[in-house]
Amino acid sequence: MEFTDVIGDIHSYNINIKSREIYLHSHIGNEDEDPGIEYKMASKFIKNIRTLDSINSRPILIHMLSVGGDWQSGMAIYDAITMCKSFVSTVVYGQAESMSSIVLQASDNRVMTTHSYFMSHYGNGGYEGNYLDVQAASKYDKYCCDVMLDIYSSAFIKSKVFKESYKGGTIDKARNYITRKMKNGDWYLSACGAVDHGFADYILGSKYDLDSVKNEGK
Repeated sequence: MEFTDVIGDIHSYNINIKSREIYLHSHIGNEDEDPGIEYKMASKFIKNIRTLDSINSRPILIHMLSVGGDWQSGMAIYDAITMCKSFVSTVVYGQAESMSSIVLQASDNRVMTTHSYFMSHYGNGGYEGNYLDVQAASKYDKYCCDVMLDIYSSAFIKSKVFKESYKGGTIDKARNYITRKMKNGDWYLSACGAVDHGFADYILGSKYDLDSVKNEGK
């Protein structure tokens, strides 16, 4: 019965309280395409991570499979992770792209699976309403882009690529590098490339490594 309850919690609530693991992926709905990060995913995740963090401060492991998605919902997840007193590790399956590549940066330990990839870009914007509404929305989009670049730059400045290319470089140089990389659209990196650029900490190499990830922060 206990095992059945655990399976039920994982599939119904995306959480295993006993092992302190959370499964971060889209809800199962009627859509043909993956909706990505949206309010349902974010609200369930916030409840789950707050529950684990309130029980004790032992490490939390997040399994993330996401194609990206909504900025506001993604930043709600990002903030929920950064507010944890527990040490948080996130393992990426498939891809960390768009909004999910930003969510990954919130964790204390950022792990890519062997065949996953990393992709960053400027998000899509669409404006409706009168002239003043469009102007306000455009200004907010610019703010969101600045936040995104700050997050990426803070990770990149600690990386192998940055240290080899910019000895004694500043955060502005890190930001300019990322801006250049994204100026022509989607910027793709392999799992190894993501580690070299400071967007992930290491690659999950074998079935034994997952246990070591779960024990990080102890």
